[in-house]
Amino acid sequence: MKTIKIITIILAIILITMIAFGGVYIRTQNRMENKVKSYDFGREIKGGRIVELKVNDENNEEIRTQENYEIVKKTIEQRLKNLGAQDYTISLNTTDGTIVVELEENSNTDTYVYFLTADGKVQIKEEDSENELLSDEMVKKTTYTYTANAEGEYQVYMELYLTEEGQAKIEEIKNNYAIFEDEVEEIEASREDEEETENEETENVETTEQTEENNEETRKIAKLTIAGSEYSIDKIEKDVIRVKIGDETSNTTYVNNYINIAIELALLTNSGKYPIEYEMENNRLVYSDITNKQLLYFAISVAAVIFIIFIALIIQYKMKGLLVSLSYIGFISILLLVLRYANVSISIEGIGAIVVTLIINFIVNKALLEGATHTEYKNVLLKLMPVIIISLVFSFAKWSNLSSFGMIMFWGLLIIVIYNLAVTKTLLKLKESK
Repeated sequence: MKTIKIITIILAIILITMIAFGGVYIRTQNRMENKVKSYDFGREIKGGRIVELKVNDENNEEIRTQENYEIVKKTIEQRLKNLGAQDYTISLNTTDGTIVVELEENSNTDTYVYFLTADGKVQIKEEDSENELLSDEMVKKTTYTYTANAEGEYQVYMELYLTEEGQAKIEEIKNNYAIFEDEVEEIEASREDEEETENEETENVETTEQTEENNEETRKIAKLTIAGSEYSIDKIEKDVIRVKIGDETSNTTYVNNYINIAIELALLTNSGKYPIEYEMENNRLVYSDITNKQLLYFAISVAAVIFIIFIALIIQYKMKGLLVSLSYIGFISILLLVLRYANVSISIEGIGAIVVTLIINFIVNKALLEGATHTEYKNVLLKLMPVIIISLVFSFAKWSNLSSFGMIMFWGLLIIVIYNLAVTKTLLKLKESK
């Protein structure tokens, strides 16, 4: 019975190893596709994107100051942070204001690049005029929300929170301009009717005079724009302007799209304001100095060292050494799979953490081979507690390379504790049992 259990565990290890190193291929649209998630490598290994931002030539010389350049740099940092970007650097030329942003290349990079120069201004202007009635500085923050009616239709909203100056200004605008959606629609519909009337051939002078009189009495329209796009104002309550994003709909795709728009707008407006306009000068992909061949040679070197250790364990401990070696391979496979699905970015420091984890696991396995009691094994794990705590601290570090080291160490140590108790120790017990 114990032989069957040992064989079952070994077969499970072989299966996991095949998945970790070979993948799982499934036919998708007339081609075989590996369904196992790829590794997420950092900029030093995979390469990245370099984006150069230049001060717009149309800016006045008075606002081209080092202070404003620094504000833009901090705002970019806040935008990338809010977007969840991990691996990036931002450098500023304080002389001419040029900003260079280096980003990790992944599926989100194009989104990050867009937000570097995206305009997040909130303004209310008089229609067909540059007359600004409410400026961006009068908006403290923005949030988004949505409502649902009995028919299952959703309406997405942005809520703009105003400063004291903004509150006073919006009251003045309400009294002098048509800004609510229903008011604007009524005036625009009236204009269309008047245009149709004017286009009709008539000799009635009184009708023409009446039309001109109506035009004079019509209130002017003020339009709200966020990030350069017009949006309808639903209502105003004290210091909050509620803005409609899209139409009321029960279509899930549309609802999600409107929510995403609201999230992007909130991110732009809450990340800070650019006191000076920038434009993209350069956007290029750069490759790492570390080649795939170098990584392959390193991996082969590590594998060779591990293989020599396995041989030494088998010579010294015979069957028990073979079982521990097989278990060690399973540990490596599970660690590599966890790093893929835990979305851990693997940097140079991260590779160092993998090597350290392999060494610690070897020390734990050696203790088990030498017949460590439960208490002794527990003491070995307790000695790892400071390392686990340090790894957790590093995991939350702002520096992505340090975070990579911490995350890999954390997962590695966690797997060491659980895996060796569940697999390695079980194999050795089965071998020793009669």
